[in-house]
Amino acid sequence: MNRSSYSDTSTIRSRLVTSLVTGVASGALTLIDPAKLKPATRGTLYAGTGIATATLGWFGLQANAETRDRAALRTAVALGLGTLSAAGTKFGFVIDARIHQALLRRGIRNPRPVMAIGAGVLTTMMVLFDSPPAGKDTEQVPDLPEEATQDPGLA
Repeated sequence: MNRSSYSDTSTIRSRLVTSLVTGVASGALTLIDPAKLKPATRGTLYAGTGIATATLGWFGLQANAETRDRAALRTAVALGLGTLSAAGTKFGFVIDARIHQALLRRGIRNPRPVMAIGAGVLTTMMVLFDSPPAGKDTEQVPDLPEEATQDPGLA
């Protein structure tokens, strides 16, 4: 049985700092309007995220003994991941433009700071309240024997 050790102040402080730094970075990046980038720059971003994800997928599967020697499978998975990542980046830019336009229609003259605050707050909350990975920030509590967990009045 795992019991979270979030009561530890160093863990709480660490998670808080991590979430705040991530939120600030997310907000700062949201200040950049992708619609104002040159088409070649946007294309480079699509390709870059796709290539980076495909590369991580390729090498990530190399660590697995079952897929290490199956180059065709690794290639297919890497290409799929890369394509999905590039498409996700493009989709994110489309959603960004729609949010920007919706805020302009509602009378907000400069929507980027509003979007940056929203992105920063949402990212901070997501990181802060995300469950810790298995085996991290948890302490192992030994399971009690079955007889110790039973109510003596029921026996």
